[in-house]
Amino acid sequence: MRSRARRPLLALLAAVAAALAVTGCVSMPSAGPVLSYPVTQETGGQNGQNMQFIAQPPGDGWDPQQIVNGFLLAAAAFGNQSQVAKQYLTPSESKTWNPSWSAYVYQTSPSVGNPVYQAAGPKQGAKNGKSGKASKAGKQAPKAATVAVNGKIQAIVSSDNGTYAVPSASGSDGSSPLPFELVNTGGQWRISWAPQDLLLTPTQFADDYELRNLYFFDPNYHYLVPDPVYVPLQASASTLTTTLVGYLQKQPADWLAFGASQTAFPASTKVVSATLADNVATVTLTGKISKVQLAQVASQLLWTLVGSGQGSSQVESLQLIVNGKPYYPAGTAANPVQNKSQASYGPATGASAAGASATTASPPFYYLDSAGDVYSRAGVGATGKQTLITKLGAGYQQIAVSKDGKYLAALSHGALFIGPIGRPLVPEPGAGYATLSWDPTDNLWTTTGSNDEIYVFRTGVSPGTRQAKPILVTVTSDYGTPTGQLYNALQIAPDGVRVAMITDADELAFGAIDWSAATGPGLGSVKISLSLSPFYVSNLTSGFEAVTWYGPDNVITLGGPGSTLTEYPVNGGTPTSQMLDQTVESITAIPDEALIAGVYKGQMIEALTLTGAWASIVTGGGSPVKGISPTYPG
Repeated sequence: MRSRARRPLLALLAAVAAALAVTGCVSMPSAGPVLSYPVTQETGGQNGQNMQFIAQPPGDGWDPQQIVNGFLLAAAAFGNQSQVAKQYLTPSESKTWNPSWSAYVYQTSPSVGNPVYQAAGPKQGAKNGKSGKASKAGKQAPKAATVAVNGKIQAIVSSDNGTYAVPSASGSDGSSPLPFELVNTGGQWRISWAPQDLLLTPTQFADDYELRNLYFFDPNYHYLVPDPVYVPLQASASTLTTTLVGYLQKQPADWLAFGASQTAFPASTKVVSATLADNVATVTLTGKISKVQLAQVASQLLWTLVGSGQGSSQVESLQLIVNGKPYYPAGTAANPVQNKSQASYGPATGASAAGASATTASPPFYYLDSAGDVYSRAGVGATGKQTLITKLGAGYQQIAVSKDGKYLAALSHGALFIGPIGRPLVPEPGAGYATLSWDPTDNLWTTTGSNDEIYVFRTGVSPGTRQAKPILVTVTSDYGTPTGQLYNALQIAPDGVRVAMITDADELAFGAIDWSAATGPGLGSVKISLSLSPFYVSNLTSGFEAVTWYGPDNVITLGGPGSTLTEYPVNGGTPTSQMLDQTVESITAIPDEALIAGVYKGQMIEALTLTGAWASIVTGGGSPVKGISPTYPG
């Protein structure tokens, strides 16, 4: 049996949510259980919403092991309780110990070892370093000690970019002992050296950190791509603003690095300051920067600082000062302050206008009928307008339409056919194709299921041309080479940068698409870099059958028990599930539109929200619309 790395933190909670889903909405909290400690309301951080236990100062005569244990608990308490943690330190260490945003997250509570004593000091009225009467034997009290903290590290949060990095299964797991150095001063032990990182349990981490999104650009500078990071709740709104702006200046250094995404900040531009007042973030830049780059930088800043993801934000708008002058974005000539709705760029949502008209209320979805005819249908309920697109003939089980509505792909018993809509489809080489997904540049991505292969057909290389053969995609992983995995399903995100995959029927993983450097999307070689960060779900009990993107920040899966649909925020936030009372065979979604599911015996159902009421898609006369493989473009 192949051994695979598992990410137990928020992803495990998400898997449990899917496994325990019942009819109706099931939400799993992403924070830990309520602790039986006295609590206090945190007021110095970003949102002042989390409740934390009151840290306790060191007790009289505590031994080194007790001191380290107490320090770890006090250090984990955020906000104004950092002064309690410093009471465990020597005066000199208290001045230098200033934990940054970095943290080690242990799978369980780290083990605090027994003290190893060093040199003995002169006779004192203490025994084994404790205050009190001198021992009858007159033993000399130890002067220094080392206490090692051990444990299996689940993840490391970097202060450089806020990323949640899972140690590689093929390399070091970062679980080497961390030594704390202590000295005995006046019969009391105090820590003379401590790591500048917080050592946390998963529960403490969930209490102390929250998710935020950084936004970078896709390789073509068309869309913003969310990159989830963790930030400490104790950070003030002003500090958070400054730090997030600093993150955006640098190229991504995590799973979205190496060509998958990039920052719009030119290397010649310097951020002089980033301040926050009256909910307006003011960012001052110097250096050479074009108008196009300014619009891109402003969009990155707005989407990042105003906040998206799980966290809240005190930033409502942005003002850019460039080389001493305010920047006036297009359409705001009289006001240099802009909000997110005025950003020139934003995340790709997945919504498509293909086939829509000025009188069409909703973008269409497509489906096959029993005769193999392809229809589009816009609108919900009995008011939807139905249009015959093309006649394929019987024998097809699945279709996919490109985001721009120009191309159609279809599967017939594992054989793949591609062509412009309205023209005959062309059979492609190979067999065993299982799933279809179009990216924004009209490239078709396919999996071959049990053959462990992923291919890209470059339909949109240039008008009227086709490549000679598809590209075989290389798959890499930060948790070991994914050899022997079955690629059951694959869906490209609306931005064309990220991919959601179901592997081995029981894992939901995410990766970044990296086209070869010199050629760009649609050309050359390509690889997918799967990652345990930011999000990974293992559902060994019931597994997964299908996945669809539901905008830039969410996917919806189809899996057990029964026909359970689960919406997962791809930054690792709280999932929501609903079990349907019909046998669901497929699911398709785009933001702000009805979810469409294909059910048993060629029926289609729809709902305005995942947890809303599901109803059959019917004609004007109330008869059910028969169709298979319903799909939105993409």
